[in-house]
Amino acid sequence: MATLTVLPGGEEYPLSPVVSILNTLLRNGHQIMHKCGGKAQCGTCRVEILAGAERLSPVRPAERERLGDELLAAGRRLACQSFAFGDITIRIPPADD
Repeated sequence: MATLTVLPGGEEYPLSPVVSILNTLLRNGHQIMHKCGGKAQCGTCRVEILAGAERLSPVRPAERERLGDELLAAGRRLACQSFAFGDITIRIPPADD
């Protein structure tokens, strides 16, 4: 089974390709902002992909609209729209980042 690693603390959680990164974090008690409940409408569940970006689901139109090309190019994704098909490492940036 794949693993989600969250830095800087190094917490590790099992990943399923049918469960979003957001829901993986929440199911394991990891705090992450998510105002819209995972509908890609608020953009508050941003994560920075540090390793394993190639093992993530493709960017969907709603995610591209919410983040824009600049943040996507910088390795940011919406946790609610991202599904992993292998090991990944993320950082949850501060809300103002």
